[in-house]
Amino acid sequence: MKYTLVFCVILGIVECVLGITEDEIDRILETKMQKVIQKYDKKIALLEEKIHAQDVKIQNLEKKCSNPTMDAAEHGENASVQQVSLNRANDTGIHSKRQASSSQETLKRSFPTGTSGHVAFCAHMAASEHSPSLHHIILFDIVKTNIGSAYNKNSGMFTAPADGVYTFTWTIFSGYYSYVYTQIVVNSNAFDSMIVNSEEVGDMHSGTKLIVVSLTRGDVVYVRTDDTYLSHGDLYSGRVNGYSSFCGWKL
Repeated sequence: MKYTLVFCVILGIVECVLGITEDEIDRILETKMQKVIQKYDKKIALLEEKIHAQDVKIQNLEKKCSNPTMDAAEHGENASVQQVSLNRANDTGIHSKRQASSSQETLKRSFPTGTSGHVAFCAHMAASEHSPSLHHIILFDIVKTNIGSAYNKNSGMFTAPADGVYTFTWTIFSGYYSYVYTQIVVNSNAFDSMIVNSEEVGDMHSGTKLIVVSLTRGDVVYVRTDDTYLSHGDLYSGRVNGYSSFCGWKL
């Protein structure tokens, strides 16, 4: 009763001072209340959307937990695909090694007997190679010198025409931000190796090595990428900076 009386007094004062009737005050209050209600309705709607999204996530997780065989099947399928890829890679490596061995044997059988006189060759790569694979025979296919015809540009192999002591040298360029591992191979055994590394500099590097080896007629010598350490970037060969080359001669 007391509060009602106070409210009526306040309304009377407002009506007298502002000249606003009680009905107009009610309409103003009602408008403000509607705006407040609309504001909170929007907030409630946003909260309901978030709750719905969380419910969907929970349902998906429950489905996965209740059906573990599906995940296992997916993992099994991925493992099978990876195993097939590894098997193919291994088969490819074995095939490459067999081809190299077969090429060596063919050259030994086909090389003419009774070759005498001077033996010397020098050849370089016609163009660069990008990211050569492991155990990759490098083809120095531009032949500048081939006295005695002992070097085969198609296989990249030199076949000794006679017993004796031979000298071989090879030069490799690594391209910008690259490194190249190579080996010189006598028959099927790596005789020496080299790395040329320009990975951390904005420039090209080159490396050269020389070996002296005693060969028997029919032995083969060639340069390949390393069989363990994978090269990265460009094995460079070009007129501007220099050609990657392979040379040798009989002492």
